[in-house]
Amino acid sequence: MQTEYTEQDSARVRQAERSSAGLPTQQLQLPPDMSYSPTPAGQGSLALPDQRKHPLAVALIGLGIVLLFARGATLPLDLSGGMVLLTIASCFFFFGLWKRSYGLIIPACILSGLSVGVTFADLTDGVSVLWGLALGFLGIFALGRSLFGKRSQWPIYPAVPLFAVGVLVAIANLPALLGAGMIWGPLLLIGAGLYLGWFR
Repeated sequence: MQTEYTEQDSARVRQAERSSAGLPTQQLQLPPDMSYSPTPAGQGSLALPDQRKHPLAVALIGLGIVLLFARGATLPLDLSGGMVLLTIASCFFFFGLWKRSYGLIIPACILSGLSVGVTFADLTDGVSVLWGLALGFLGIFALGRSLFGKRSQWPIYPAVPLFAVGVLVAIANLPALLGAGMIWGPLLLIGAGLYLGWFR
């Protein structure tokens, strides 16, 4: 098959070549609100300041866990119920993080908070169940924002009333809670470490 070109086709091709040949090409620029600064060699370009963990926060959490286990040996804790809930929650966490599914993180966080609450329920007259649920909803908020980019604030709405009702129950049972032993110190250390490192 033979293709024939007319004089008009040749003239059109020459004009297209002449329009860009020898002329400077258009320079692409970043928008005014973005700036590019090259990273020097040897420095990690993937390290973001938000991903840096505060060493004081890690130290507070570690100290709180050590003191909690030290006190837990002498306190009446129900570990079996908490471990069952934590095992189920870990399955949801595994598949939620593996499949990048925000829907699976929701029951994972709620069950994790309940596992903490059920473990200390006898010791705190049920206050820890309310606070554990509040902590679970706050975990949904924090993980949804950091891992999945969810900007919705719906988990805060159940977390605040649960925490407030827990405070009221704790005030009503204050003498019994204060007589339960020095368990509040380690829990406050863990809470302060979580706040400093992740929630602030």
